[in-house]
Amino acid sequence: MEKFKLLMMVPPLMGHLAQALELAELMLARNNQLSITALIMELPIDPHGTARIQSLVAATNVEGLHFHHLPTPEDTSDWNITHRGLFTLKLLEYQKPHVREIASKTQKFSGFLIDLVSTTMIDVADELGVPTYLFFTSGAAFLGLMLHFQTLEDEQNRDIPDLVKGVSHLILPSFAKPVPIGVLPDAATQKEYWSTFVLKMTRGYRRAKGIIVNTFSDLESNAISSFSLDSYYGKSSLPPIFPVGPILNRSQIHTQSSEDCSAMMKWLDCQPKNSVVFLCFGSLATFHPDQVQEIAYGIERSGHRFLWVLRQPPANEGGFPRDYENLELALPEGFLDRTASIGKVVGWVPQLAVLSHSAVGAFVSHCGWNSTLESIFCGVPIATWPVQAEQQLNAFQLVRELGIAVEISLDYNQQKENQALVRAEQVEKGIREIMDVENEVRIRVKEFSEKSRLATKEGGSSYFALGNLIQDICSRSSAQLVL
Repeated sequence: MEKFKLLMMVPPLMGHLAQALELAELMLARNNQLSITALIMELPIDPHGTARIQSLVAATNVEGLHFHHLPTPEDTSDWNITHRGLFTLKLLEYQKPHVREIASKTQKFSGFLIDLVSTTMIDVADELGVPTYLFFTSGAAFLGLMLHFQTLEDEQNRDIPDLVKGVSHLILPSFAKPVPIGVLPDAATQKEYWSTFVLKMTRGYRRAKGIIVNTFSDLESNAISSFSLDSYYGKSSLPPIFPVGPILNRSQIHTQSSEDCSAMMKWLDCQPKNSVVFLCFGSLATFHPDQVQEIAYGIERSGHRFLWVLRQPPANEGGFPRDYENLELALPEGFLDRTASIGKVVGWVPQLAVLSHSAVGAFVSHCGWNSTLESIFCGVPIATWPVQAEQQLNAFQLVRELGIAVEISLDYNQQKENQALVRAEQVEKGIREIMDVENEVRIRVKEFSEKSRLATKEGGSSYFALGNLIQDICSRSSAQLVL
């Protein structure tokens, strides 16, 4: 049987790669004519992340899914980049000739599967005359914002960083309500990011033959329907949009990769149903020592059981978080002793496994999109505390548009100069509110949980969209082989 061979190019960030591999597995399960080779990179400035990626790859055994490890640059000192996002983009540029060589030697090569950061690889695809499909790992509403801003910039000569100055809200096609300026991502509002690389990256989205979005129709119906509005998205038509989510890192559900992790899961087994507040802010977020103290006091005053994932800030600017060697030095004096019977502070957890546990009743979250979908899928309501990237926008969407979260903060931004502390009183209030069994948010998130599960089952909207995506890939590949 003829195989349609795709190369998958995703940056070496767990939040991107894990979901991309899940997408690959879903595609391969639906059509055995596909073959996918994931090109794996290592990020020299993130040894802990590299180790987790290596473990993920080693544990992934899917028929039709192959791995090819790309070379790691031996010396990056002359790159002179401390911002980890810009370093990742530089690494992608470094890999282009290696990817070009691999693609040109791959027999019956059908195209690329990339993510929202890897758009530079479309240049390679165009050189080889093959299509590119883009996996957008954030939500449809954020995709709509980026495409709308790119249209304003390129077709109406509107400078986006200047556009947001002096106004309090914007009307955006992918949102039902006016969006406060304070929740817009720095990538769009800061000229150093927008003009330097984000605008170019967003232009690349239009060059793809299809955009795969990790969302489902019932969750973001307004955003998905907005993509048919030419007046907002420009004169050139958008690629087909395929909402195929929620795509989750399901392998984590059974992951107990260390003695500490196993002990933590056993501790959860001993807690009453819906009694534990889970606090986790993603793999990249850390807090100033004063903020850590405020969180601790807020948790303690709430009186609820808790599981708190706490990471130490990187040693160098632009680096990656690490585990604390001594948690007692980071926390208020006596905190661990006073809360020993009701809580745990840890450095890493298999997040989906935790959210799936019956003892977990709420999630204090940074509102990263993967975490948001995992929480919805598991029916666990969120108390929002965004930290960076598009997380403020996600928090606004969850609280104000969807009504499936409560607010601790909507606009906290660790990149902001003089960012005010979130006080213990706000943390306590948010935890008490989200743990209130009579809060309607808890009912609504259960309803969306059921909708998320139905979407991916046979006959569901995401199941249907995934089928359309595979059909599009195979039909283009067949036509290419004929030519």
